[in-house]
Amino acid sequence: MSLYSSKKQLLFSCVENLNLINSFIHDESVCTRKKSSEILEKRLFDSFLSKNDQIRFWILNLYQGGSSGDILSSVFEYNSSGIKWKSQGPPLLPFIEYAINEQKFIGKYEVDKEPMEHLLYSLNSIRELLKKLKSDNLDIESSLKFSGALETLNYFIDQLNGKYGDEKIPFGLIYHFFKDYWDDLKDSTHTFRALSDLAAMQKRWRDTQESRYFLKCCLNQLEEYMPK
Repeated sequence: MSLYSSKKQLLFSCVENLNLINSFIHDESVCTRKKSSEILEKRLFDSFLSKNDQIRFWILNLYQGGSSGDILSSVFEYNSSGIKWKSQGPPLLPFIEYAINEQKFIGKYEVDKEPMEHLLYSLNSIRELLKKLKSDNLDIESSLKFSGALETLNYFIDQLNGKYGDEKIPFGLIYHFFKDYWDDLKDSTHTFRALSDLAAMQKRWRDTQESRYFLKCCLNQLEEYMPK
């Protein structure tokens, strides 16, 4: 097996920590007959990833060439696979906020329209859900709320269908729509199917230290909500 050295030098804040870590590694090396470097490598590697296999897969994918959009799409698709048209339930609002924030860094407009038909189907299903919520909640505040949601969603659907010509898809506004009506839409599989399509359709997601790190933070925060 080929071995590689790192140019990084580990510096410790105090000699006590250094001695403790050396003792931990030495004891494990003696008892398991593994090299100290192998033990330290595994400890470091595991500390940056996750004990959950699904989250681990997403993080590795992100750092091995997958775009932020690819990871977002996969996370949303995973959450759409509940039973009886329900989402699985992990709190994914931070991922929508991440997608909203990343919009200002996406320069050239580039879209893959292949998922468009599926996206429109999901948005139409969400429209039916909002209509039902409106009919089930007859107070003035709810009526105004869901009327506004339906008006906005109808505009997006018309725009995606080409009613207003060849306009650019307002990805940021659509993400904001889901954030604004999150409490009403977060339990539906159609919400996350639509979000998965949106993330997959939009291209030119940035690939920087910040974009990777903040998405990795969102992923790590999911661990307590994921199945063992």
